[in-house]
Amino acid sequence: MIRSLIFDIGNVLADFNWRDYLDGFSLSKEEDQAVTEALFLSPKWKEVDRGRLPDEELLASICEDAPGYVEQVRRVYAEAAAAVEQNSYAAGLLKGLKEQGYRIYILSNYGKTFFEERLSRFEFLQYADGQVISYQVQSVKPEPEIYEALISRYQICPEEAVFFDDLPQNLETARQFGLHTVLVTGYESIVEGLKKFDIEI
Repeated sequence: MIRSLIFDIGNVLADFNWRDYLDGFSLSKEEDQAVTEALFLSPKWKEVDRGRLPDEELLASICEDAPGYVEQVRRVYAEAAAAVEQNSYAAGLLKGLKEQGYRIYILSNYGKTFFEERLSRFEFLQYADGQVISYQVQSVKPEPEIYEALISRYQICPEEAVFFDDLPQNLETARQFGLHTVLVTGYESIVEGLKKFDIEI
């Protein structure tokens, strides 16, 4: 029997539209490309989520990768959390599942500043029974440590839990822990995934 439902945030309960956000700066083609490669497509972006380095130290390192565009990189980074918007269905979905008696958990990759200044105010979080965000444990999905943190902290029985995420590699690690998984491609995939476990919303 399924008792616990675990949700990622990005592209599951919220959308991270960095492309639309970046378009709002009306940068030149060269500026846009430099900022994109230094920030959103850089391996260092994952280090933002990991949370081991202070924001300013990490940002300085990112700027080193775009030496001619430091001002643009800093300006875009400063408000980048605004690129995350909660989905219209998220709060209602979690509320309905909680009312049916399921335990709701959040497992997601986000940096401290982004999460605490913006995501922590998202309505759907009030229905969660617990959460592990990457910066809190300095580990990011699909690394095993972040899954271990969630399971041990909340004494989750993996065989009685389903994890919803939009990235196959994140689901693969979850399965190694014995969790059931659902690949999310949109709201309908969540609904269909729940039905496979005889959960109706």
